[in-house]
Amino acid sequence: MPTLKRISALCLSLSSLLAGAVLLNACQDVSFESNLSPKNFTEYAKPATVDVYSSEELANHRYRSLGMVSGLACQETEDDFIARESEARTDARIKAANMGANGIVFGKCVRLEKTAACNVSVTCYGEAFKVDDLFERGNPNPQSK
Repeated sequence: MPTLKRISALCLSLSSLLAGAVLLNACQDVSFESNLSPKNFTEYAKPATVDVYSSEELANHRYRSLGMVSGLACQETEDDFIARESEARTDARIKAANMGANGIVFGKCVRLEKTAACNVSVTCYGEAFKVDDLFERGNPNPQSK
C-alpha cells in the first residue's frame, strides 16, 4: 500500500508534468517578429555612414555641400520616451545619407514643448557634405589615412 509521502510525491510530479504540458502547449502558437532583417540592414547602418565633422575639421578636407538637413525627435505624449538630441541628430544623419552624403556639420538643435504634433520635440539642423576621405590638407601621404 502506498504511503502518504509517495502519494504526495506522485501528485507533485504529476502537477509539474501537467504544468509543463500546459506551458508547452501555450507556447506552441507563439511567433517572434522583429524588424531586424538582412534586407533592412542598410537602413539600420545608414547613420554610421555619415561622419560628424566640426567646421574646423571639415576645412582640412576636400568636400562638396549637398544641402541642409534637419532631424526630428518627437515625444508625442507624456507617456512616451522623452525626445532626445541624439535621436534628432541620428535622423539628420539618415537624411544626409539618403542625399549621398558621408559627412555632416551640425549647427544647432532646438527643443520645443507643447507643439501641435509633439509634447516635446527636438530638431537638429546641419549641412550634409560629400567629403573626400582620402584627402587631408597638410598630409603629405593622403593614402595613409
